[in-house]
Amino acid sequence: MHTGMRIERAAAMIVCQQANMHRKQGTPSFELSEFMPHADQPELTLEEAMERWG
Repeated sequence: MHTGMRIERAAAMIVCQQANMHRKQGTPSFELSEFMPHADQPELTLEEAMERWG
């Protein structure tokens, strides 16, 4: 794995954990990919899209 991507993933893990610890109750949890701008974003399934876009 590329060194830069490893550093980006490690930093994203820390930020994601902190964001999930301090989020308000009832809000959806943050995903690791939200904090990794250079990583490929996972595709939404139909069920996830319907849930998010209501």
